[in-house]
Amino acid sequence: MEYQLTAEELNRITALDAEQRYAYFIQAVADLEKIWILTDDEGFVLVSAEDERCIPVWPHAELAEQWIEGEWSHCTAQAVDVDTWLDKWTSGLNGDELAIAVLPDTDGPGVVVLPDELAETLINEMQED
Repeated sequence: MEYQLTAEELNRITALDAEQRYAYFIQAVADLEKIWILTDDEGFVLVSAEDERCIPVWPHAELAEQWIEGEWSHCTAQAVDVDTWLDKWTSGLNGDELAIAVLPDTDGPGVVVLPDELAETLINEMQED
């Protein structure tokens, strides 16, 4: 069974600034071992941030689903197991020269990191747990 955020938790997370959301993302992904992305018929969704093409990521389905509206109304939230992310997605995103927008909000893309940097931070966090 997937962990479900309460409305209170959702409000608390969305009120955090970009750096705080990044720290929360790392902890939540290390605990829950899933990274959520948005997909459509053509694959995963990309955004532009800081002159980079980025894949937006979230630690919970509910946070990703908040983005399913407007131009992304045809998308669905999909979980990627953290081991699959580290084993396959990191090298794939590097090869495609894509960055990662961690827990974006309506004000901006959140913290933008390169795939290797995110992988290293996640591995370190999971080793500490």
